[in-house]
Amino acid sequence: MIIERILNNNAILAKDDNGRNLVALGSGIAFGRKKGQTVASSKIEKIFYPKDQATTNTISETLAQIRPEYIELSDQIISEAIASSGKKLSDDIYISLPDHLQFAVERVRQGITIQNRLTIETMQVYPDEFQLGKKVIDYLGEKSGLKFNDDEAANVAMHIITAEEGDSLENTQGSIELINNFLNIIEEMLGKKIDVDSVSYYRLITHLKFFVQRIKKKTKSSHPADQDLYNLIIHKYHKEYLIAQRLAGIVLRDCDYEVSQDEIMYLTIHIHRINTAS
Repeated sequence: MIIERILNNNAILAKDDNGRNLVALGSGIAFGRKKGQTVASSKIEKIFYPKDQATTNTISETLAQIRPEYIELSDQIISEAIASSGKKLSDDIYISLPDHLQFAVERVRQGITIQNRLTIETMQVYPDEFQLGKKVIDYLGEKSGLKFNDDEAANVAMHIITAEEGDSLENTQGSIELINNFLNIIEEMLGKKIDVDSVSYYRLITHLKFFVQRIKKKTKSSHPADQDLYNLIIHKYHKEYLIAQRLAGIVLRDCDYEVSQDEIMYLTIHIHRINTAS
């Protein structure tokens, strides 16, 4: 790998052995190096192969403007997110997260705060990602002497969530809103507050996350529901079934997605667990 341009200590533009342009990231990857020199493979932590020259230029210019410490911090939190979730993150986060962190520090330093209207929902729906966001802003606060609020932690969490699901930030916000709407309807129709510390809540949230992913991708189960079991469930848990039906109606109206009997049955079961949780 031959260096074409040093973007900062942790990022370079280079060519591989086949002459293809790439962007390589790694802690201290460019330290003491010059254009035309090679880079040890042990220094490389992430490689991007941009699809065209315009993308190469965009990535290069963005990374060139980001201070090395934000790239290093992002690498640490990305590695932790991968280790804790077991999910592969989209490559975009290696650019978007350090860029966001640097901008966040600049904003707070100037006294500019951006309210995240989905902070509480993000805390409830994606608690692990939110805690990673808290860890990041606590670190930034210690290093900069600035004070960051929970909205900033939620902003960081949304970048992680977006990368986990391979989606856009706008769609991630939409997913959180949809899940929160589901939870509000469940609470309203059950006439009780959901215990967010319960195992049943964790199971429901996990199910709703995958449910929303299937809605967005328009994918359905290839296996039809067991009709006998379906009939048993909807009669035994009739109140919860009516709630599941209402959620299905919202999905059909707002997302143009027809919820299958299989999906309705599992929603009914999860809502019943919430309703009977002690």
